[in-house]
Amino acid sequence: MKHLINALRPNNTPQIVKARADQVQNNAGGFVFAVTDANRFLRFLILGTEGGTFYATEARQTKLETDFVRNFATLEGATALEIILDVVRYNRAPKVEPTLVALAAVAKLSVDSATRKAAWDALPEVARTGTHLLHFLEFVQMFGGWGRLTRAGVAKVYETMPLEKLALWAVKYKSRDGWTQADALRLSHPKTADATRNALFKYLVDGVLESNNATLNIVRGHMLALEAKSDKEAAAIMREYKLPIEAIPTHARGVKVYRTALANNGLTWTLRNLGNLGKHELLVPGAWEIIEQIVSRVTDAEALRKGRIHPIDALKAMLVYKGGRSIKGDGTWKVVPQIVDALEKAFYTSFGTIQPAGKRFVLGLDISGSMTWGNIAGVHGLTPNLASTAMAMLTLRSEKHSHIMGFSDSFRDIGIRANDSLEAALRKTQNQSFGGTDCALPMLWALENGVQADVFVIYTDNETYFGKVHPFEALRRYRDKMGIAARLVVVGMTATQFSIADPKDAGMMDVVGFDGSAPNIISSFARGEF
Repeated sequence: MKHLINALRPNNTPQIVKARADQVQNNAGGFVFAVTDANRFLRFLILGTEGGTFYATEARQTKLETDFVRNFATLEGATALEIILDVVRYNRAPKVEPTLVALAAVAKLSVDSATRKAAWDALPEVARTGTHLLHFLEFVQMFGGWGRLTRAGVAKVYETMPLEKLALWAVKYKSRDGWTQADALRLSHPKTADATRNALFKYLVDGVLESNNATLNIVRGHMLALEAKSDKEAAAIMREYKLPIEAIPTHARGVKVYRTALANNGLTWTLRNLGNLGKHELLVPGAWEIIEQIVSRVTDAEALRKGRIHPIDALKAMLVYKGGRSIKGDGTWKVVPQIVDALEKAFYTSFGTIQPAGKRFVLGLDISGSMTWGNIAGVHGLTPNLASTAMAMLTLRSEKHSHIMGFSDSFRDIGIRANDSLEAALRKTQNQSFGGTDCALPMLWALENGVQADVFVIYTDNETYFGKVHPFEALRRYRDKMGIAARLVVVGMTATQFSIADPKDAGMMDVVGFDGSAPNIISSFARGEF
């Protein structure tokens, strides 16, 4: 009798067996739930597919997800556009390329003509730089090339952009992906009665400037810089015309040019060029004036917000800079510890103010083998397990009653503490990766040890298969026996369609890993606000 009852109880169903009719099989062979199409689309925009996953090469994973994006944009274009604009306006994604792909798909493929037009109207908001626009044109080409709406949409960008910004594009973003600004102008045929704008169009197409308008001084400065014979001469032109470093020919980019660039450029440039500043021996131990200038810049909360610095921008800068050598090329530099500390602070600050929920948290980091594959948002070395640790540290530091553990086929203390530096926490996770995946372990461990928890947060790729109990049943068992209406937040760390969260349970929620809004979403959910 007992063996029959046990066999029929859902909470005794192993993860490699379907426990409910609405479950789907993940890549590891376990049964989980499918996320909504909107959530899958959001995962693609935020996480991307660079590096692939443990179960799929980059090419296969990218093909799978872009085929999905194509279909979603075609049939649900209005919803897709709404998600795209929300991601852009709230700086939720670390890289713009997946968003540009998605916008191009909506603009070219949506079955609704009004939605296609709305997507083109949104282009200036999404493609904020010349590089973004040229990337977008390459994606448009793949989705069907140049039609009437395409020509009108691209022309509108050139016709309505502030002249100062377009002049900057002319010297900073000349070409990308085999496209040039001249190509875009020739194909889109923008029309304007503004003589200065027409002069700038002519310069972009044939390199001749026929205007004395002061708005185009940056172009004149660039033309002078192209003739510079030395670093000193180029730096003087940079200072006079306030040129970006991209306007200076490579042969003239020496110490004086980089010193001037540090003064002329803002936060984004600084984060991307710390290694270059080190290679030119401007940023070295003991160079206190420059060190203090950079520390002040990268830790300025308002500057991080205005500069639209995503947390991954700061984390990437920290990972690359502390390595002391270029990812591409053979450049090396001496690492300044104060800069590493400042970048860690920038990472936490860039998420904005996080209001603690004041609840009891158990944070479960999936450190199974599959979490060591792929790169979050294309950041070299930022695998899902390391990215999970970085995200979890936010909650660990902000919530007084929180406990963090790692799991694969067992649940164990991996030694991470709230007062650890981010670098130390990442190192601890990296050294602990092992085994298969059982996402039920955080709840089962808490139940077995009588740990009181209001919220479980599990950071995972959702490729669970190893356990004897499904995660949603483990949470139900915990609730029943502990008498706590515990909630579960699943932080998806790869752009797949899977989740361990039960879509029929209002006490479970999916969050996309490294969504800039994720920490506050988790906090609000923990407080029961939705």
